[in-house]
Amino acid sequence: MSFPKKFLSSSFLSVIDQGMLSALNFCIGALLIRLVDKDDYGLYGQLYAGGLLAGLIVDSWIAGPLTTVASAVHENTRKLLLRRYWQRQIFWTVAMGIAAFLIVEFVPAATHHSNKNWLMAAAFGLYVIGNGLREYGRTVGFIQSDIHSVLRQDLVYVAAVLAGMLSLYLFEVIDVAHVFIVLASASFLCALFGRHRIMDRTATQASQVDAEDVDILHEHQETIRGHGRWAVLGVIVGWLSNYSYVYLSGAWLGLAAIADLNASRLLLMPIPLAVAAWSRVARPEASRLMAEHNWSGLRKLTIVSILGIELVVFAYVGAMLLTLPWLEAYVIGSKYSGLGPLIMLWGGYFAINSVRTIGTSWLMSGGAFRSMFFLGTVTLILVVLITYQAIPYWGAAGAIFALIAVEVFETVVVWKYILPALQKRPQPQSPA
Repeated sequence: MSFPKKFLSSSFLSVIDQGMLSALNFCIGALLIRLVDKDDYGLYGQLYAGGLLAGLIVDSWIAGPLTTVASAVHENTRKLLLRRYWQRQIFWTVAMGIAAFLIVEFVPAATHHSNKNWLMAAAFGLYVIGNGLREYGRTVGFIQSDIHSVLRQDLVYVAAVLAGMLSLYLFEVIDVAHVFIVLASASFLCALFGRHRIMDRTATQASQVDAEDVDILHEHQETIRGHGRWAVLGVIVGWLSNYSYVYLSGAWLGLAAIADLNASRLLLMPIPLAVAAWSRVARPEASRLMAEHNWSGLRKLTIVSILGIELVVFAYVGAMLLTLPWLEAYVIGSKYSGLGPLIMLWGGYFAINSVRTIGTSWLMSGGAFRSMFFLGTVTLILVVLITYQAIPYWGAAGAIFALIAVEVFETVVVWKYILPALQKRPQPQSPA
C-alpha cells in the first residue's frame, strides 16, 4: 500500500476509534450534567483535567520519546525498547496514581472542594493507574501500525464503561467517585485484555540480538532519557497553559463557572479527540520522514493533515450552530442555558489549536522537546497574565479569550521560527 493510502487508511481507523472514545466521554459528561449539581460537575472537570496531566507526564517520559526513537530503528531494537518500557510504564504509572491519591485526599486547595472522603481520592488514584496501563497498549499498537488491535482494545474499554455506567444508573448511585471507579475498572480490564498482545508483539529471542543491537539499544535508551527530561517539563507547562483556565476561573468565579466552561467545551470535545487520533497515527510517520530528512514528504503530510483537520473542525462547529437550540433544550438543560457564546468561542479556539497541534506534533517527532519546554514556559506566563486581566471583565468568556490569544502566539512561533530551524539541523548518522 502506498504512503498516502496507508496513512489515510490508518488515520480513518484511528478517527473511528477516537470518535468512539469521544462519544463515550460525551455521554458521561452529558449524564453528569443532567444528574449532579454544578459544583460536583465542576469537581469532575478539575479531576479529569488532573488525570490528563498525570497521563501526559507518564506519556512524555516514556511513550512520547519512545515513539520518536522506535519509529526510526529496525524491528529487533524496536521490540526490545517496547518490552523494557512496558515495565517502566507500570512503575511510573503506579507512582503517579499514588501521588494523585495523596493530592486529592490531603490537599483540598487542589480541587477547591473540601467535602471529599477517601473513596474519592482512592477512585481517582486507581483511575490514573488504570488509564496509564491501558494507554501503553495503545502506544504499542500505534508504533507498530497495528491500528486494528488498538480498535479492539478500545471496544472492550467502551463496552465495560457502558456496562458500569448502566449499573450506576439503574442503582441510582451516580456521583463523581463512582464514575471514576467505573472508568478505573474498565481500564484495568482493558489492560489485562491487551497484555498478552503486548508480550507477543514485543517478543525477541536472545539469539536474535547481537552485540551491535545491544550498543544500538543503549544509545537509543540514552536518547529517550534525554528527550524525556525535557518532554516532562514541557508537558507540565503545556498542560498548565491549556488547563489553567479550570483552576483560575474556579479561584475567581467558583466551581459553577468551571461547570459552565466544561459544559460548553464538552459539546466540542470530538474535535481535540479527532486531532489526538490523527496525531497518534501521524507522529511515527513524521518521525520517519524527519529522520530521513525527507522534507518534501513532510510538507505533503502537513498539507493533508491541515486540510483534513480543519475540514473536520469547521464542519463540526457548523453542525453545532445548526443544532444548538435543540442541544440547549434536550442535552445541556436549563441549568446551563445561555452557553451559545461560550460554545462558539471554544470553536474558534479549537480551529487555531488544531493547526498549532500539527506543528507541535512535528516538533515532538523531531525530538525538539527542549524548544517546546521554553515555548511552553513563555506561553504559560502569557496565559496567566491575560486570564488575570480578562476574567474580571468578561467572566468565564475571558478565560477562553486568553486561551485563543496564546494559541495564536504559539502557532506563529512554532510554524515561523522553531520548525524552520529544526529543518536546518544537519542530518545525523543513523546508528541502526
